[in-house]
Amino acid sequence: MSASTLNIALKEWSATIDALASGDQIFILRKGGIREPNRHFELPHNRFLLYPTHYHEADQLLKPEFRHLLEPEPSNSTDYVSIRAWAEVTDVISVDSAEHLAALSDHHVWTDQFVTKRIAWKPRHAADLIILKTYALATPFKLTVEPYHRGCKSWVDIDPPVDTTGAKPAILDTEWEQRSREINRLLSQTTSQAVPTT
Repeated sequence: MSASTLNIALKEWSATIDALASGDQIFILRKGGIREPNRHFELPHNRFLLYPTHYHEADQLLKPEFRHLLEPEPSNSTDYVSIRAWAEVTDVISVDSAEHLAALSDHHVWTDQFVTKRIAWKPRHAADLIILKTYALATPFKLTVEPYHRGCKSWVDIDPPVDTTGAKPAILDTEWEQRSREINRLLSQTTSQAVPTT
């Protein structure tokens, strides 16, 4: 695989991917799924494609001003998905409670209900707040959904690999750096920060 292709994808809510690709936010929250090793999220890759998924009652999970990011689940969504972006991990921050995220309300598109639901699942485990640099693909990649893509899992293999040549950063580096520093500052007194991923 060349440096300009990727063959691994992280499954994430389609609306969140759109928010990342448009620069409306620069991080995601993860705890893992039923089919994860030890049922806990692991981050074995620092560069990956973003594989869109859909939620029921999604309009209750986005702030009203960001509901334009919602799109109807395609009637043939069981057949294919459109890969629109890829991301690179820069920081991983452990978050213990929804209260710790209250200061970040202006930095994400989700409602308090969504954040609380994510944090409350498996309460003995902290969530991972993962800061990303996101890039929109020059041309979306239409991917046929294979049986091994399905289910409550975070990571899926992509074949053939997706060419990322010409992908555009969601926001300028100067703006991204400013927002990343602000997120770290807001969380620094309430969470423990992991060593940045390189």
